[in-house]
Parts: sequence; C-alpha cells; structure tokens
Amino acid sequence: MDEKETTLSAARPETRLQKFIRGALRWVLVALLAFGLGALLIFFALYFPTRQKLDKANVDLEHANATITSNTDQITTLQTGNQTLQKKLDSATLNMYLLKALSDVRGASLAVAADDYAGARLSLIQASAALDALSGLLVGADQKDVLAAMQHSAAQALTEVKTDLKSAQPELDQLTKNLVQWEDNLFPNP
Repeated sequence: MDEKETTLSAARPETRLQKFIRGALRWVLVALLAFGLGALLIFFALYFPTRQKLDKANVDLEHANATITSNTDQITTLQTGNQTLQKKLDSATLNMYLLKALSDVRGASLAVAADDYAGARLSLIQASAALDALSGLLVGADQKDVLAAMQHSAAQALTEVKTDLKSAQPELDQLTKNLVQWEDNLFPNP
C-alpha cells in the first residue's frame, strides 16, 4: 500500500493549501491533546481532591448535625427535669417556712402557758419572720390574702403578749389552727 500512496503522491503534487491544512490539523490535534491532558490534570490535581474534601466535610457536617440534635434533645430533657426539680424545691421551701411558722407559734403558745414573756415574744418574732419569708414564695392572690390575715394575727398576738401574756393565747390557738389547715390544703397527705 505504500507504493500506491507514493504513486498517488507522486502523481499529484501537494498544494500549498493542503500542506497548510495538514500542518494546521496537526497543531489543532496537538492543541486538543494538550487541552485534554490539561483537563485531566486539573481534574486529578484540583477537582478530585477538592471533591473528596467536600464529601468528607458533608459527612462531618451530618455527624455534627446529629450530635447537635442529640445534645439539643438532651438539653430539653434536662431543662424539663430542672423545672420539675425547681417546682419541687419551691414547694419544699414553702412547706419548710410554713412548718417553721407553725413551730414558732406553737412555741409561743407553750411559752405563754409557762408565763415566759421573753420566750413567747421571741417565738412570735420568729413566726412573723417565717410568715414574711412565705410572702415571697406564694403565687396566688388568694394565698397572699390568707397569709396577710395570718401576719395580722401574729402581729396582734405579739401586741397582746406585750400587754397581757395570757390574753394572747386565743389568738395563738386560732393562728395555730389556721396554719395547720393551710398546710393541709397546700400539702395534703396521701
């Protein structure tokens, strides 16, 4: 076949245009080959590693989002538990001050029975302080009204203790009864 080509070539001389087109075609092929190699180089040197980093970053992001969701759920659970515990603490504190006031009123009643002016006065002052502490813990208006009535009774009993020790006993008995009833209403025993 080479002989035919050489015979054909020899028979027809190549024109200048054909030489130019062949040369241009070679340069175009070389340029296309260089462009293709450059595209492959860019793909393997830049795009492929960047894509791998992006895929890893997406996996890390999904993991971080799952962790955040888990932590958010845990925080919500802890906040709910904290609110429950805070309510229990507030209730226990309220009960403590109520029992302290009751204890001090009963102590004042015993001191009146023993004709101990100083003991009765001290117990009533402590009962008044416990009732004052209760005022900051109550939330309902009706509870605050009941507390105000008890504070008034404690003040009245303290005034009566100063004038006549034995005259304070009925007020102390009523205050004791009211405190016991209030405690039963707020903290019923099962």
